[in-house]
Amino acid sequence: MRIGLIGSGNMARALAVGWAKPVTCSALEIEQAQALAALVGGTAVATNAEVAAASDLVLLCHKPKQLEEVAAEIADQAEVVLSILAGVGLEELRGAYPNARVYRMMPNLAAEISQATIGIVDDDAGDRELFDRLLTLLAELGDVVAVDEADFGVLTGISGVGPAYLALIAQTQVEAAVAEGLDEQTAKVLVGSSLKGSSALLVSRSNDSAQICREVATPGGVTEKGLAVLAGPLREGFRAAMDAVLGRNK
Repeated sequence: MRIGLIGSGNMARALAVGWAKPVTCSALEIEQAQALAALVGGTAVATNAEVAAASDLVLLCHKPKQLEEVAAEIADQAEVVLSILAGVGLEELRGAYPNARVYRMMPNLAAEISQATIGIVDDDAGDRELFDRLLTLLAELGDVVAVDEADFGVLTGISGVGPAYLALIAQTQVEAAVAEGLDEQTAKVLVGSSLKGSSALLVSRSNDSAQICREVATPGGVTEKGLAVLAGPLREGFRAAMDAVLGRNK
């Protein structure tokens, strides 16, 4: 399946690098498309129409506000369209691409290392064979979960933003360690390794976060003291963040 990317920003780059196969790509700034194409041995083109003409699958990786503008350029050529546009639902996408098979997904930046969490709207009324081919293609980038579109905002608020939240936690821990006298590079190695191992442990334990907390937090120990400080503010902060994301996606 020949893949075309309209938009060559961070998420498009992560997808292309994760697939590690040539793609055809475009961007508002041709230099950005050229840089992406060079990473994967692909082709940068000057127009979106050229992307559609050269591709079996067109990924919409541009800004959501450009939906109608881009569709006006490629709708008569694109046969299969896969969108990562936040806040743009299937009804709106189908209106812009009435003659194409249209799908909606939300990946995250970990696609770059084939460890993404990808949500895709379950196409229970369309071309099942094509949908299964898309699932196989996306599975090369990580874990794929098919969801109802009604749940798409929640999915975005969890997995779509996940790498940024984890990076913020890591940044905060590094800054605290440096303030205590540890050199920055050592702090980054320790924090990164700790988060990597902790994430793997969580998955191996069927995501039983409560049990892990109980095992690590010895009564009266330092972990228990830290959790006592974090528990309320952390939960409140993440809930507020979820509400903010959901408000935007609605």
